[in-house]
Amino acid sequence: MKRLLLAMMVLGSAQALSAQAETASEKSPFQPAETLSVTDIVGANPCRPNGTVVLDALITEAGEVQKVEIRRDIACLTQVAIHAVSDWKFSPATYAGKAIASRMPVAVTFTPLSYTDPDPLPTLIPQTEAAIQAEFQPAEVTRAAFPPYFAATMVILRDVVLEVPLSAKGKAQEAKVLRGFSPLTENAKAVVRDWRFMPATFNGHPVPSKIVLAFVFQPLAIVSWR
Repeated sequence: MKRLLLAMMVLGSAQALSAQAETASEKSPFQPAETLSVTDIVGANPCRPNGTVVLDALITEAGEVQKVEIRRDIACLTQVAIHAVSDWKFSPATYAGKAIASRMPVAVTFTPLSYTDPDPLPTLIPQTEAAIQAEFQPAEVTRAAFPPYFAATMVILRDVVLEVPLSAKGKAQEAKVLRGFSPLTENAKAVVRDWRFMPATFNGHPVPSKIVLAFVFQPLAIVSWR
C-alpha cells in the first residue's frame, strides 16, 4: 500500500512539473510577430496546379518584410505567393519587450478543383546558414490538408487568409481571420485541425508562435472579359 501511495505521489509530482513547464513556456518573454494586413493572392496563375507553398518572411525590428525565403516550392505558384507576401504588413516580434528581427512562416495552399486529402507537401528546402544560426526558429508545417468546396459555384478566384497561434507544443489554437469570403472562410478554419506543425523554438526552447495559412480557391473556369 505504501509503495502504491509513493508511486502515486511521484506520478503527481511529475504531472505538476510538466504542467508548470508548459505554463512557463506559454509565458515566454518571446512574443512572435503579428500580421497586421494582407493583400490578395489571386494574381496570375498560368499553370493552375495545386498544393502548398511554404515560405518564411523575414521581419525586421521595424516590422518590414526584408526578404521572403522558400521552404517548400511548387513551380509557377511560389512566385505568386512571394509577390503577395512581400506586400503584407507585420508588427515585429519582441523579446522582453524589445523589438527583434524574426521570421513569420506562411503556407499558401492552392486548392484543387476536386477534394483530396491530405495535401502532399513538397520537399522541405534546407535553411540558409543565417537562418540556422538565428535564435528564433519558426514553426514548420509537417502535414497539410485541403479544405472542401464546390468549384463549380465560383467564377473567380477567392482567397482566405488566417493567422493561427501555435502553442509551445505546436498545437493550433483559434484562428484569426485576416481575409475571408463566406462560406469558404469556415471551410478553411475547419480544416486547420487536420494540419500538423513542429513547434517554434527560441534559443533551443519551444515557444508559442504564429503561422499564416492562406487558401486560394480556384474556380472551375476563369471568365475573361474583353
